[in-house]
Amino acid sequence: MNSLFIEGNKSTPSVFFNVEKGVLTFAGKSLPENAIDFYGNIEKSLDEFIAEKSNTLLLITCEFEYINTSSSKAIYNILKKATSKLKSNVSITWGYEEDDEDLQEQGQDFADALGVEFQYKIFAA
Repeated sequence: MNSLFIEGNKSTPSVFFNVEKGVLTFAGKSLPENAIDFYGNIEKSLDEFIAEKSNTLLLITCEFEYINTSSSKAIYNILKKATSKLKSNVSITWGYEEDDEDLQEQGQDFADALGVEFQYKIFAA
């Protein structure tokens, strides 16, 4: 099982999944043309991590500047899979810019829907 790195650009976030350390980080804007394709590779890596390292704590950090609707659904599905399969072996930090109430609310909505506590972090873009 290999770590995953996707370099971000103007429409996709950078993604780093260090499977050995159990760290999954998203950062940037997420408005890919096809969110299912883009996030599918990440979900596949998560499936492998769950199968092979289910006793390892997974630290997920989301620092999005913007998320479109299709990305939001894909990200939620990844977080849902991680929290439902890994139970207490997952920790999620949701970052947002200080004045971005929409992304702050998005994180709170995800946490409520998943029934999980998120850590919240304000970051500078």
